[in-house]
Amino acid sequence: MKISDLSISDEELRVMLETGYILREAAKFPEAEAIFRGVMELMPDSEVPQVGLGTVFLQKGDFSTAQNICEQALRSQPSSLYARVHYAEALLFGKHREQAEAELQKIIKSAPDSPHSQTAQSLLDAADLIAPQ
Repeated sequence: MKISDLSISDEELRVMLETGYILREAAKFPEAEAIFRGVMELMPDSEVPQVGLGTVFLQKGDFSTAQNICEQALRSQPSSLYARVHYAEALLFGKHREQAEAELQKIIKSAPDSPHSQTAQSLLDAADLIAPQ
């Protein structure tokens, strides 16, 4: 039996994702990575677990890998502000400030009232601290 053959409820998927985020915040990176990779198998059409995996690499300081993972998520879900804001975050922390700022501005312009726009604005406000010019 493959993991994708399992029947999992939306509530169970939500709990698994939350567990991944909790493990990430507790710096249990291998465990968080395993959770997100497993949920990616269960939710192949969703960018959420993939971006969650990207945030594990952001937290670990592996900005290049985080950027690549978020780029993959954007290829499958180009309109995802969630994927775009974390992609831009990886760019910013990876010292690609100009490209990051352009992405963050696009997010804010496209959905000014979105929580993702608030995150984008916070990242822009902190850009001098994160990636000084």
